[in-house]
Amino acid sequence: MSQRWTLAVIGILTVGATTLASTLTTAYLMRSPAPAVPAFEPPGTLEPPPAAEAEARAPIVRITPARRRPLPEHKALPLRPRADEVVPAP
Repeated sequence: MSQRWTLAVIGILTVGATTLASTLTTAYLMRSPAPAVPAFEPPGTLEPPPAAEAEARAPIVRITPARRRPLPEHKALPLRPRADEVVPAP
């Protein structure tokens, strides 16, 4: 009888350890990034960064959608009397 409880306790501890490990791993991977640490430079040697050159970009081209052709008009079908209406004989 005690053998069953031992296996159950080992299973519960295994599930708990797996849950704890996955929680800590997820928390570690989802943490916010650390702020960038500037490199050490002696005082007085700071120079302004060089101006960045503008990148050449491709021109923006806008394409209008194709126009739809109008559908040909259909002839109206003659109306048929509904089954629940009484139609006089001709």
